[in-house]
Amino acid sequence: MANSRKNSQGKNAPLSRRDRRKQNSRRLRRRVATRIFSILIGIVVLVGGVVGVAFGTPFGTHWRLFAAETIIATRHDHLARYLTTAKEYDTLLRNLNGIKVQQAAMENIHVPPAQASQSIGDGNDASQPPIELHHLSENGYNGYVMLVHDPRLVRLVPAHVEGAMGEYITDMAKRVSAVAGINASGFEDPNGNGWGGIPVGLEYVNGQTMQASKETASWATVGFTSDGVLVMGDYSTSELNQLGVRDAMQFHPELVVNGKPTITEGDGGWGADPRTAIGQAKDGTVIFVVINGRLHGGSIGATQRQVMDIMLRYHAVNACAMDGGSSSVMYDNGKIINSPSTIDPNGQRHLPDAWMVFPTEQAAKAAGE
Repeated sequence: MANSRKNSQGKNAPLSRRDRRKQNSRRLRRRVATRIFSILIGIVVLVGGVVGVAFGTPFGTHWRLFAAETIIATRHDHLARYLTTAKEYDTLLRNLNGIKVQQAAMENIHVPPAQASQSIGDGNDASQPPIELHHLSENGYNGYVMLVHDPRLVRLVPAHVEGAMGEYITDMAKRVSAVAGINASGFEDPNGNGWGGIPVGLEYVNGQTMQASKETASWATVGFTSDGVLVMGDYSTSELNQLGVRDAMQFHPELVVNGKPTITEGDGGWGADPRTAIGQAKDGTVIFVVINGRLHGGSIGATQRQVMDIMLRYHAVNACAMDGGSSSVMYDNGKIINSPSTIDPNGQRHLPDAWMVFPTEQAAKAAGE
């Protein structure tokens, strides 16, 4: 019998309550040990299988590198090393920063002469509103396209920086009386705080250099002349001055140059993430694109190629990506209209600057004084 032992006469005798408890405890420990061992074996097999698929099959390699592309384009780029070999990581990094900037021809843009027209938001009827807003929902992502038909209403507004902290786009808009806008420059973030006070690359406002250029071949200078023509390419500040550029900044990659797509193979090498981009059509219309991502607003995010395709669909002659990720934000008529992927309790990130739209050309000029 299982719960008995032999007495001095060699006969089976029932176990005491204490002995039964010891026996049950030993059985329980054996069962737990067996279960833990089985789970560990299962984990090893599962991890081994995942690693084998991820590194040993074309399907697994594709999605592993796609995830690594998404991570390497963020401020947490070091985490991509856990998904790649050393050679793959170096290749991704070169693809991210190794595309040389092309010069966009200014003569491809024809901005109509300034006309006396209604101010944005004044309620007057017009055949073409100064700002058009289009919602996007396709291919696993969603977001917005904003069309600003008078490019002279667009200015680069630097943040009011306190310490090392930038400014929310909502506060920026109220401070300068802007009616719409998107984020622009990236920012230095050595401690991972996301404070947004120090822009990365050139910040050139009202003809004055606020921040020096980033001397990297893949970073394009993007700006507007006083006449509203978008300038994009590799320029020194003296060249910007000679061209009559009023405001400019730097980011990458270029998406459309002289009406032609810059990404002709693959998805652009940046993975899928929240995106911001700026472009201009032949008639001078400024095109803002902001895509939600990281599952905020029910959107996975977009690749740079997808953003490029959106720009081409809206007839962009020249277009360039702006800072993305948690910085991607679109402001319109007093509120944020997209779903920023930030953990900030205010639902937006502190920015170093933003492309802002003003109700009148006079208001836009006054913003830089």
